[in-house]
Amino acid sequence: MGWEKKGLIYCPDGSHDWARHSFMTPSPWQRDADTIRLFGGMRDDAGISRIGWVDLDARDPSQVKAVSEKPVLDLGSPGMFDDNGLILGDVLEVSETELRLYYVGFQLVEKAKFLAFSGVAISRDRGKSFERVQKTPIIDRCPEGPFIGALHSIARLPDGTYRAWISRGQGWEKIEDKLFPRYDCWTMTSPDGIRFDNSTAQPIISPASKEYRIGRPRANQRPDGTWELRATSDTRAKQYASFRFSSLDGVTFTRTDDEELPRGAAGSWDSEMTCYPAHIKTTDGRNLLFYNGNDMGRTGVGYAEWVEG
Repeated sequence: MGWEKKGLIYCPDGSHDWARHSFMTPSPWQRDADTIRLFGGMRDDAGISRIGWVDLDARDPSQVKAVSEKPVLDLGSPGMFDDNGLILGDVLEVSETELRLYYVGFQLVEKAKFLAFSGVAISRDRGKSFERVQKTPIIDRCPEGPFIGALHSIARLPDGTYRAWISRGQGWEKIEDKLFPRYDCWTMTSPDGIRFDNSTAQPIISPASKEYRIGRPRANQRPDGTWELRATSDTRAKQYASFRFSSLDGVTFTRTDDEELPRGAAGSWDSEMTCYPAHIKTTDGRNLLFYNGNDMGRTGVGYAEWVEG
């Protein structure tokens, strides 16, 4: 048994000026029995990402049913934390009439490469349109995360509170004259999934010896109540890889040796890297992983399915 890679699903064809290429940080949500709506960040000619979606056949996710004609969430107002790009954090269905889209907003500043903090928008029409809860971040800078505070997954707990898994960025790594952000993984709780207290966050995953960053923590609860988490790391040799972690409580994680999605054949869309996996269990009981390939999603998004036996 294991993950069987099914191939590339979608990459923008360049016909829209807001979506010339890339489908980054995929986040799946099963809209109904027939449809998985996959949200992701699509980039324009300047490399600025806005959030769009593709609708996939739930029984055969290789089949694209529809693609968003315009961003479902566009850039923030000038001067706001999300005025220079958005990528996905997570999508959480709170009720039939409330779908939350957690996202990471980027802002350019003069003396650092960028800042990246977290916002949330809400849909009342099953993902057709979203409205920001507020113009400012719900997770903002703090001493432990002065450059990045990025929510990448969130779950509603049995007592009605919420637990989020986030990346925090503390500085920069210079590799071949280019600056790359350093970050690690944390977890924090919230009474309502909107209000967060940075001082309560706990560190959960740090980079290994050859890594300088590990992030995009995507946690999900197993049927037995334990948790698993997938995170993507990068080394100073620029080798991206995604690893699986396990936990009894969603807080204390043990790293496994599972690099679940090997790179593809030479010349393929995922020959150089597989990154940012996002798990979903469909309503008919199948387990799927959506993930990005080369250049952190520039070549699009594909998926794998868990196969028994």
